[in-house]
Amino acid sequence: MRSLARVGQVIKTQREQVRESGLERRHFVLLALLGAAAFFDGYDSAVKTLALTQIRESFDLSKSAAAAMLAVVYFGALPAMFLTRYADRIGRRRMLVWSVMGYTVFSGLTALAPNAAAYSSLQFCQQVFLVAEGALVWTMAAEELPAKARGLGFGILGMLIALGTGAAAILYGGIFESFHEGWRWMYVVGVPPLLAVAVLRRNLPESQRFEAAKDGGRLAERWQQIFAPPYGRWLVLVVITTCLLQFATQAGAFAIDFLQTDRGISTGLANFMLVMAGLPGIPIMVVAGSLSDRFGRRVVGCGFGLASMVGGLGFFWLPGGFPVLLVCMSVMLIGTLGSFPVLSTFVTELFPTGLRSSATSWSGTATVLGRTVSLGLGAILLQFVNQSWTATLLGGGTLIGIVLVAAAFPDTHGKELEETSGEEIAVPLLL
Repeated sequence: MRSLARVGQVIKTQREQVRESGLERRHFVLLALLGAAAFFDGYDSAVKTLALTQIRESFDLSKSAAAAMLAVVYFGALPAMFLTRYADRIGRRRMLVWSVMGYTVFSGLTALAPNAAAYSSLQFCQQVFLVAEGALVWTMAAEELPAKARGLGFGILGMLIALGTGAAAILYGGIFESFHEGWRWMYVVGVPPLLAVAVLRRNLPESQRFEAAKDGGRLAERWQQIFAPPYGRWLVLVVITTCLLQFATQAGAFAIDFLQTDRGISTGLANFMLVMAGLPGIPIMVVAGSLSDRFGRRVVGCGFGLASMVGGLGFFWLPGGFPVLLVCMSVMLIGTLGSFPVLSTFVTELFPTGLRSSATSWSGTATVLGRTVSLGLGAILLQFVNQSWTATLLGGGTLIGIVLVAAAFPDTHGKELEETSGEEIAVPLLL
Protein backbone atom coordinates (compact mmCIF):
# COMPACT_ATOMS: atom_id res chain seq x y z
CA MET A 1 0.00 0.00 0.00
CA ARG A 2 2.83 2.40 0.80
CA SER A 3 4.43 1.66 -2.59
CA LEU A 4 1.15 2.41 -4.35
CA ALA A 5 0.83 5.62 -2.38
CA ARG A 6 4.34 6.70 -3.41
CA VAL A 7 3.59 5.92 -7.07
CA GLY A 8 0.38 7.93 -6.82
CA GLN A 9 2.29 10.85 -5.31
CA VAL A 10 4.85 10.77 -8.14
CA ILE A 11 2.07 10.80 -10.76
CA LYS A 12 0.34 13.69 -8.98
CA THR A 13 3.61 15.63 -8.85
CA GLN A 14 4.23 15.05 -12.57
CA ARG A 15 0.72 16.30 -13.42
CA GLU A 16 1.29 19.45 -11.37
CA GLN A 17 4.59 20.09 -13.16
CA VAL A 18 2.92 19.68 -16.56
CA ARG A 19 0.26 22.24 -15.61
CA GLU A 20 2.92 24.68 -14.45
CA SER A 21 5.20 24.17 -17.44
CA GLY A 22 3.11 26.10 -19.97
CA LEU A 23 2.52 23.10 -22.24
CA GLU A 24 -0.47 23.55 -24.54
CA ARG A 25 -2.39 21.27 -26.88
CA ARG A 26 -0.23 22.27 -29.86
CA HIS A 27 2.88 21.23 -27.94
CA PHE A 28 1.46 17.76 -27.37
CA VAL A 29 0.55 17.51 -31.07
CA LEU A 30 4.12 18.48 -31.91
CA LEU A 31 5.51 15.86 -29.53
CA ALA A 32 3.20 13.23 -31.05
CA LEU A 33 4.46 13.98 -34.57
CA LEU A 34 8.12 14.15 -33.57
CA GLY A 35 7.65 11.17 -31.26
CA ALA A 36 6.44 8.98 -34.12
CA ALA A 37 9.75 9.50 -35.90
CA ALA A 38 11.63 8.97 -32.63
CA PHE A 39 9.82 5.65 -32.06
CA PHE A 40 10.93 4.19 -35.39
CA ASP A 41 14.38 5.67 -34.87
CA GLY A 42 14.62 3.45 -31.81
CA TYR A 43 13.17 0.47 -33.68
CA ASP A 44 15.61 0.62 -36.59
CA SER A 45 18.63 1.36 -34.42
CA ALA A 46 17.87 -1.68 -32.25
CA VAL A 47 17.71 -4.29 -35.01
CA LYS A 48 21.48 -4.43 -35.47
CA THR A 49 22.00 -5.17 -31.77
CA LEU A 50 19.07 -7.52 -31.19
CA ALA A 51 19.77 -9.71 -34.19
CA LEU A 52 23.56 -9.39 -34.16
CA THR A 53 24.17 -13.08 -33.51
CA GLN A 54 21.86 -14.11 -36.36
CA ILE A 55 23.36 -11.48 -38.68
CA ARG A 56 26.83 -12.80 -37.86
CA GLU A 57 25.69 -16.31 -38.71
CA SER A 58 24.12 -15.19 -42.00
CA PHE A 59 27.37 -13.62 -43.15
CA ASP A 60 29.74 -16.01 -41.32
CA LEU A 61 31.33 -13.24 -39.22
CA SER A 62 33.36 -13.50 -36.02
CA LYS A 63 32.64 -11.15 -33.11
CA SER A 64 35.63 -9.04 -34.07
CA ALA A 65 34.54 -8.85 -37.74
CA ALA A 66 30.99 -7.95 -36.69
CA ALA A 67 32.30 -5.11 -34.50
CA ALA A 68 34.34 -3.80 -37.42
CA MET A 69 31.28 -4.01 -39.71
CA LEU A 70 29.16 -2.02 -37.26
CA ALA A 71 31.95 0.54 -37.00
CA VAL A 72 31.75 1.08 -40.77
CA VAL A 73 27.97 1.46 -40.54
CA TYR A 74 28.20 4.13 -37.87
CA PHE A 75 30.52 6.20 -40.03
CA GLY A 76 27.34 7.22 -41.86
CA ALA A 77 27.10 10.03 -39.33
CA LEU A 78 29.88 11.94 -41.10
CA PRO A 79 27.94 12.79 -44.30
CA ALA A 80 24.83 13.28 -42.13
CA MET A 81 26.49 16.41 -40.76
CA PHE A 82 26.42 18.06 -44.19
CA LEU A 83 22.81 17.04 -44.73
CA THR A 84 21.60 18.41 -41.39
CA ARG A 85 23.42 21.69 -41.89
CA TYR A 86 20.96 22.66 -44.63
CA ALA A 87 18.20 22.82 -42.02
CA ASP A 88 19.77 26.10 -40.86
CA ARG A 89 19.19 27.45 -44.37
CA ILE A 90 15.98 25.98 -45.78
CA GLY A 91 14.16 25.02 -42.59
CA ARG A 92 13.77 22.15 -40.15
CA ARG A 93 10.51 20.65 -41.43
CA ARG A 94 11.55 20.11 -45.06
CA MET A 95 14.83 18.42 -44.15
CA LEU A 96 13.04 16.24 -41.59
CA VAL A 97 10.66 14.93 -44.26
CA TRP A 98 13.52 14.04 -46.59
CA SER A 99 15.49 12.43 -43.80
CA VAL A 100 12.62 10.13 -42.80
CA MET A 101 12.06 9.15 -46.43
CA GLY A 102 15.76 8.43 -46.91
CA TYR A 103 16.23 6.09 -44.01
CA THR A 104 12.94 4.34 -44.81
CA VAL A 105 14.19 3.42 -48.29
CA PHE A 106 17.58 2.14 -47.17
CA SER A 107 16.08 0.29 -44.22
CA GLY A 108 13.83 -1.65 -46.59
CA LEU A 109 16.67 -2.39 -49.00
CA THR A 110 18.76 -3.81 -46.15
CA ALA A 111 16.39 -6.78 -45.99
CA LEU A 112 17.71 -7.83 -49.42
CA ALA A 113 21.43 -7.57 -48.58
CA PRO A 114 23.20 -10.65 -50.04
CA ASN A 115 26.44 -10.31 -48.07
CA ALA A 116 28.19 -8.37 -45.32
CA ALA A 117 29.54 -5.76 -47.75
CA ALA A 118 26.06 -4.97 -49.08
CA TYR A 119 24.60 -4.95 -45.56
CA SER A 120 27.18 -2.50 -44.26
CA SER A 121 26.83 -0.27 -47.36
CA LEU A 122 23.04 -0.06 -47.11
CA GLN A 123 23.13 0.50 -43.37
CA PHE A 124 25.79 3.16 -43.85
CA CYS A 125 23.39 5.03 -46.16
CA GLN A 126 20.53 4.49 -43.73
CA GLN A 127 22.69 5.91 -40.95
CA VAL A 128 23.19 9.14 -42.92
CA PHE A 129 19.48 9.89 -42.88
CA LEU A 130 18.84 8.37 -39.44
CA VAL A 131 21.36 10.65 -37.74
CA ALA A 132 20.03 13.68 -39.63
CA GLU A 133 16.45 12.82 -38.64
CA GLY A 134 17.39 12.42 -34.99
CA ALA A 135 19.19 15.77 -34.90
CA LEU A 136 16.23 17.58 -36.44
CA VAL A 137 13.71 16.01 -34.07
CA TRP A 138 15.64 17.27 -31.04
CA THR A 139 16.17 20.69 -32.64
CA MET A 140 12.48 21.25 -33.38
CA ALA A 141 11.46 20.06 -29.92
CA ALA A 142 13.92 22.44 -28.24
CA GLU A 143 12.80 25.41 -30.32
CA GLU A 144 9.06 24.89 -29.87
CA LEU A 145 8.69 23.72 -26.26
CA PRO A 146 8.45 26.16 -23.31
CA ALA A 147 11.63 26.61 -21.26
CA LYS A 148 10.12 25.01 -18.14
CA ALA A 149 9.17 21.86 -20.06
CA ARG A 150 12.14 21.39 -22.40
CA GLY A 151 13.67 18.60 -20.32
CA LEU A 152 10.27 16.96 -19.91
CA GLY A 153 9.73 17.04 -23.67
CA PHE A 154 13.14 15.54 -24.29
CA GLY A 155 12.31 12.84 -21.76
CA ILE A 156 9.12 12.00 -23.67
CA LEU A 157 11.02 11.75 -26.96
CA GLY A 158 13.67 9.59 -25.31
CA MET A 159 10.94 7.38 -23.87
CA LEU A 160 9.45 6.88 -27.35
CA ILE A 161 12.87 5.92 -28.72
CA ALA A 162 13.13 3.35 -25.92
CA LEU A 163 9.62 2.06 -26.68
CA GLY A 164 10.68 1.58 -30.29
CA THR A 165 13.66 -0.42 -29.10
CA GLY A 166 11.41 -2.49 -26.82
CA ALA A 167 8.93 -3.14 -29.63
CA ALA A 168 11.76 -4.39 -31.82
CA ALA A 169 12.97 -6.70 -29.02
CA ILE A 170 9.49 -8.16 -28.52
CA LEU A 171 8.94 -8.62 -32.25
CA TYR A 172 12.32 -10.26 -32.85
CA GLY A 173 12.46 -12.40 -29.72
CA GLY A 174 8.80 -13.41 -29.92
CA ILE A 175 8.46 -14.04 -33.65
CA PHE A 176 11.32 -13.57 -36.08
CA GLU A 177 14.18 -15.05 -34.06
CA SER A 178 12.83 -18.51 -34.88
CA PHE A 179 12.80 -17.75 -38.62
CA HIS A 180 15.74 -18.53 -40.87
CA GLU A 181 17.47 -15.15 -41.28
CA GLY A 182 14.54 -13.57 -39.46
CA TRP A 183 16.50 -10.33 -39.09
CA ARG A 184 15.57 -9.53 -42.69
CA TRP A 185 11.88 -9.46 -41.78
CA MET A 186 12.61 -6.93 -39.04
CA TYR A 187 13.62 -4.44 -41.71
CA VAL A 188 10.62 -5.33 -43.88
CA VAL A 189 8.17 -4.79 -41.01
CA GLY A 190 9.66 -1.37 -40.33
CA VAL A 191 8.93 0.02 -43.82
CA PRO A 192 5.13 0.65 -43.88
CA PRO A 193 5.01 2.53 -40.53
CA LEU A 194 7.95 4.67 -41.59
CA LEU A 195 6.17 5.62 -44.80
CA ALA A 196 3.17 6.68 -42.72
CA VAL A 197 5.46 8.77 -40.52
CA ALA A 198 6.86 10.47 -43.63
CA VAL A 199 3.32 11.46 -44.61
CA LEU A 200 2.63 12.81 -41.13
CA ARG A 201 5.71 15.02 -41.39
CA ARG A 202 3.90 17.07 -44.06
CA ASN A 203 1.47 18.23 -41.38
CA LEU A 204 4.28 19.44 -39.16
CA PRO A 205 4.60 23.24 -38.98
CA GLU A 206 7.95 24.96 -39.36
CA SER A 207 9.77 26.04 -36.20
CA GLN A 208 8.63 29.50 -35.08
CA ARG A 209 12.15 30.35 -33.96
CA PHE A 210 13.55 29.46 -37.39
CA GLU A 211 10.92 31.58 -39.14
CA ALA A 212 11.66 34.51 -36.83
CA ALA A 213 15.43 34.17 -37.35
CA LYS A 214 14.91 33.99 -41.11
CA ASP A 215 12.68 37.10 -41.17
CA GLY A 216 15.13 38.93 -38.91
CA GLY A 217 18.16 38.09 -41.04
CA ARG A 218 19.79 36.09 -38.23
CA LEU A 219 20.50 32.88 -40.11
CA ALA A 220 24.16 31.93 -40.43
CA GLU A 221 25.63 33.04 -43.76
CA ARG A 222 28.49 30.55 -43.58
CA TRP A 223 28.67 27.22 -41.77
CA GLN A 224 32.11 28.16 -40.40
CA GLN A 225 30.47 30.71 -38.09
CA ILE A 226 29.94 27.95 -35.52
CA PHE A 227 33.70 28.02 -34.84
CA ALA A 228 33.64 31.71 -33.87
CA PRO A 229 33.59 32.76 -30.17
CA PRO A 230 31.82 31.98 -27.96
CA TYR A 231 30.29 29.03 -29.80
CA GLY A 232 33.58 27.43 -30.86
CA ARG A 233 34.38 26.61 -27.23
CA TRP A 234 30.99 25.01 -26.66
CA LEU A 235 31.29 23.06 -29.91
CA VAL A 236 34.62 21.55 -28.86
CA LEU A 237 33.22 20.57 -25.45
CA VAL A 238 30.05 19.11 -26.97
CA VAL A 239 31.98 17.06 -29.53
CA ILE A 240 34.52 15.71 -27.01
CA THR A 241 32.04 14.82 -24.27
CA THR A 242 29.47 13.39 -26.70
CA CYS A 243 32.13 11.19 -28.25
CA LEU A 244 33.42 9.95 -24.90
CA LEU A 245 29.94 9.19 -23.58
CA GLN A 246 29.45 6.77 -26.49
CA PHE A 247 32.38 4.55 -25.48
CA ALA A 248 29.87 2.27 -23.74
CA THR A 249 28.32 1.44 -27.14
CA GLN A 250 30.34 -1.74 -27.59
CA ALA A 251 29.10 -3.10 -24.27
CA GLY A 252 25.48 -2.40 -25.19
CA ALA A 253 25.82 -3.76 -28.71
CA PHE A 254 27.24 -7.07 -27.46
CA ALA A 255 25.08 -7.43 -24.33
CA ILE A 256 22.64 -9.87 -25.93
CA ASP A 257 25.48 -11.73 -27.64
CA PHE A 258 27.29 -11.90 -24.26
CA LEU A 259 24.24 -13.47 -22.60
CA GLN A 260 24.01 -16.06 -25.35
CA THR A 261 27.65 -17.00 -25.91
CA ASP A 262 29.23 -16.35 -22.49
CA ARG A 263 26.36 -17.09 -20.09
CA GLY A 264 24.55 -19.76 -22.12
CA ILE A 265 21.17 -18.00 -22.19
CA SER A 266 18.85 -18.62 -25.15
CA THR A 267 18.08 -15.89 -27.68
CA GLY A 268 14.43 -15.69 -26.65
CA LEU A 269 15.25 -15.38 -22.94
CA ALA A 270 18.05 -12.86 -23.62
CA ASN A 271 15.68 -10.60 -25.55
CA PHE A 272 13.02 -11.06 -22.86
CA MET A 273 15.61 -9.94 -20.29
CA LEU A 274 16.34 -6.84 -22.36
CA VAL A 275 12.67 -5.90 -22.39
CA MET A 276 12.13 -6.59 -18.67
CA ALA A 277 15.34 -4.80 -17.66
CA GLY A 278 14.52 -1.76 -19.75
CA LEU A 279 10.86 -1.40 -18.75
CA PRO A 280 11.52 0.56 -15.52
CA GLY A 281 13.77 2.93 -17.42
CA ILE A 282 11.09 3.99 -19.90
CA PRO A 283 8.95 6.09 -17.52
CA ILE A 284 12.10 7.14 -15.70
CA MET A 285 13.22 8.96 -18.86
CA VAL A 286 10.25 11.30 -18.51
CA VAL A 287 10.86 11.65 -14.76
CA ALA A 288 14.57 12.36 -15.37
CA GLY A 289 13.75 15.02 -17.96
CA SER A 290 11.27 16.64 -15.58
CA LEU A 291 13.75 16.49 -12.68
CA SER A 292 16.38 18.20 -14.84
CA ASP A 293 13.93 21.07 -15.40
CA ARG A 294 13.84 21.54 -11.62
CA PHE A 295 17.31 20.60 -10.34
CA GLY A 296 19.58 21.02 -13.35
CA ARG A 297 20.93 19.00 -16.26
CA ARG A 298 24.32 18.21 -14.76
CA VAL A 299 23.36 16.63 -11.44
CA VAL A 300 20.52 14.57 -12.93
CA GLY A 301 22.25 13.56 -16.18
CA CYS A 302 25.60 12.71 -14.58
CA GLY A 303 23.90 10.86 -11.71
CA PHE A 304 22.08 8.55 -14.08
CA GLY A 305 25.25 8.15 -16.16
CA LEU A 306 27.21 6.91 -13.15
CA ALA A 307 24.40 4.50 -12.26
CA SER A 308 24.66 3.04 -15.76
CA MET A 309 28.37 2.39 -15.31
CA VAL A 310 27.82 0.63 -11.97
CA GLY A 311 25.15 -1.58 -13.51
CA GLY A 312 27.40 -2.38 -16.47
CA LEU A 313 30.26 -3.47 -14.24
CA GLY A 314 27.93 -5.78 -12.33
CA PHE A 315 26.47 -7.20 -15.54
CA PHE A 316 29.81 -8.19 -17.00
CA TRP A 317 31.62 -9.23 -13.80
CA LEU A 318 29.33 -10.40 -11.00
CA PRO A 319 28.83 -14.17 -10.72
CA GLY A 320 25.31 -15.51 -10.77
CA GLY A 321 22.55 -16.45 -13.15
CA PHE A 322 19.34 -14.89 -14.38
CA PRO A 323 18.38 -12.81 -11.27
CA VAL A 324 21.79 -11.13 -10.90
CA LEU A 325 22.11 -10.46 -14.61
CA LEU A 326 18.59 -9.04 -14.81
CA VAL A 327 19.09 -6.62 -11.90
CA CYS A 328 22.45 -5.40 -13.18
CA MET A 329 21.12 -5.06 -16.71
CA SER A 330 18.18 -3.07 -15.40
CA VAL A 331 20.42 -0.65 -13.46
CA MET A 332 22.62 -0.26 -16.54
CA LEU A 333 19.66 0.48 -18.82
CA ILE A 334 17.88 2.75 -16.33
CA GLY A 335 21.04 4.83 -16.01
CA THR A 336 21.55 4.97 -19.76
CA LEU A 337 17.92 5.83 -20.49
CA GLY A 338 17.74 8.41 -17.72
CA SER A 339 20.91 10.27 -18.72
CA PHE A 340 20.33 10.28 -22.48
CA PRO A 341 17.51 12.87 -22.83
CA VAL A 342 18.92 15.06 -20.06
CA LEU A 343 22.43 15.40 -21.48
CA SER A 344 21.02 15.81 -25.01
CA THR A 345 19.51 19.16 -24.07
CA PHE A 346 22.88 20.93 -23.87
CA VAL A 347 23.56 20.89 -27.60
CA THR A 348 20.27 22.63 -28.40
CA GLU A 349 20.49 25.13 -25.54
CA LEU A 350 24.02 26.47 -26.03
CA PHE A 351 23.75 27.57 -29.69
CA PRO A 352 21.63 30.27 -31.42
CA THR A 353 18.83 29.51 -33.88
CA GLY A 354 20.99 30.15 -36.93
CA LEU A 355 23.50 27.50 -35.82
CA ARG A 356 21.35 25.09 -33.82
CA SER A 357 20.85 22.44 -36.52
CA SER A 358 24.54 22.61 -37.39
CA ALA A 359 25.37 22.09 -33.73
CA THR A 360 23.06 19.08 -33.47
CA SER A 361 24.62 17.64 -36.62
CA TRP A 362 28.07 18.00 -35.06
CA SER A 363 26.74 16.31 -31.93
CA GLY A 364 25.20 13.53 -34.04
CA THR A 365 28.49 13.08 -35.83
CA ALA A 366 30.35 12.95 -32.52
CA THR A 367 27.83 10.42 -31.22
CA VAL A 368 28.39 8.06 -34.10
CA LEU A 369 32.13 8.73 -34.15
CA GLY A 370 32.21 7.71 -30.51
CA ARG A 371 30.22 4.58 -31.31
CA THR A 372 32.56 3.81 -34.20
CA VAL A 373 35.66 4.27 -32.05
CA SER A 374 34.06 2.14 -29.32
CA LEU A 375 33.30 -0.68 -31.75
CA GLY A 376 36.64 -0.32 -33.53
CA LEU A 377 38.62 -0.45 -30.29
CA GLY A 378 36.36 -3.27 -29.18
CA ALA A 379 37.24 -5.25 -32.29
CA ILE A 380 40.93 -4.86 -31.43
CA LEU A 381 40.55 -5.57 -27.70
CA LEU A 382 38.51 -8.73 -28.35
CA GLN A 383 41.56 -10.16 -30.07
CA PHE A 384 43.38 -10.12 -26.71
CA VAL A 385 40.82 -10.05 -23.87
CA ASN A 386 37.25 -11.23 -23.29
CA GLN A 387 34.05 -9.19 -23.54
CA SER A 388 34.03 -8.31 -19.83
CA TRP A 389 37.46 -6.69 -19.95
CA THR A 390 36.67 -5.00 -23.26
CA ALA A 391 33.54 -3.35 -21.83
CA THR A 392 35.40 -2.28 -18.66
CA LEU A 393 38.34 -0.70 -20.47
CA LEU A 394 36.08 1.22 -22.85
CA GLY A 395 33.97 2.37 -19.89
CA GLY A 396 36.90 4.53 -18.79
CA GLY A 397 36.15 6.88 -21.69
CA THR A 398 32.53 7.19 -20.60
CA LEU A 399 33.62 8.08 -17.06
CA ILE A 400 35.87 10.86 -18.39
CA GLY A 401 32.91 12.21 -20.40
CA ILE A 402 30.69 12.33 -17.30
CA VAL A 403 33.38 14.20 -15.34
CA LEU A 404 33.75 16.76 -18.16
CA VAL A 405 30.00 17.41 -18.24
CA ALA A 406 29.91 17.93 -14.47
CA ALA A 407 32.91 20.26 -14.49
CA ALA A 408 32.65 22.27 -17.72
CA PHE A 409 28.98 22.73 -18.65
CA PRO A 410 26.58 25.33 -17.21
CA ASP A 411 23.10 24.57 -15.92
CA THR A 412 20.57 25.79 -18.46
CA HIS A 413 17.30 24.58 -16.97
CA GLY A 414 14.34 26.95 -16.78
CA LYS A 415 15.84 29.48 -19.22
CA GLU A 416 14.72 30.44 -22.71
CA LEU A 417 17.04 29.49 -25.58
CA GLU A 418 17.89 33.13 -26.25
CA GLU A 419 19.30 33.39 -22.72
CA THR A 420 21.18 30.08 -22.68
CA SER A 421 22.71 30.64 -26.12
CA GLY A 422 23.42 34.35 -25.74
CA GLU A 423 21.42 35.16 -28.85
CA GLU A 424 21.17 38.94 -28.92
CA ILE A 425 17.66 39.42 -30.28
CA ALA A 426 14.84 37.70 -28.41
CA VAL A 427 12.34 35.90 -30.59
CA PRO A 428 8.67 36.84 -30.17
CA LEU A 429 7.00 33.45 -29.75
CA LEU A 430 3.56 32.32 -28.71
CA LEU A 431 4.88 30.09 -25.92
